[in-house]
Amino acid sequence: MLMWGLAQRHGWGCAKNEQAGFRWLRRAAEVAVDDLERARKGMDTSPVKSELVLAIYEVGQSFFQGWGVEKDKKMAVSYFRVAARLGDPDAQQELGFCLANGKGCKKDKMEAAKWYRAAVAQGVSDIGLTWIYKDKYQ
Repeated sequence: MLMWGLAQRHGWGCAKNEQAGFRWLRRAAEVAVDDLERARKGMDTSPVKSELVLAIYEVGQSFFQGWGVEKDKKMAVSYFRVAARLGDPDAQQELGFCLANGKGCKKDKMEAAKWYRAAVAQGVSDIGLTWIYKDKYQ
């Protein structure tokens, strides 16, 4: 569902249909949550969690960019925040950007620096982000 949603959203090997892509991405996130809840009973949940986090992040991107759904940066920030808390470095970086620039939320450079640092710790480039290491943002 996740990959099909991305393929439809971008027209990768099929006709581009952003609305259908969004529906599949949202459904992938919902199914992954259900799978994660069932898997908590002693199974390895890492593959399910990876799919869940990516689906949540991509739904956030859809809201941020207006891909298949009306642009809603506040909603995008809420999805980025969930995926960031689950450890996704792309979501952490996007959340940092939104917080640093007041996109869909109140500007908060202290929290932005925290999320940028979390993303950098996972290998995201910190080029242009030297400010996140200043004492006032620690």
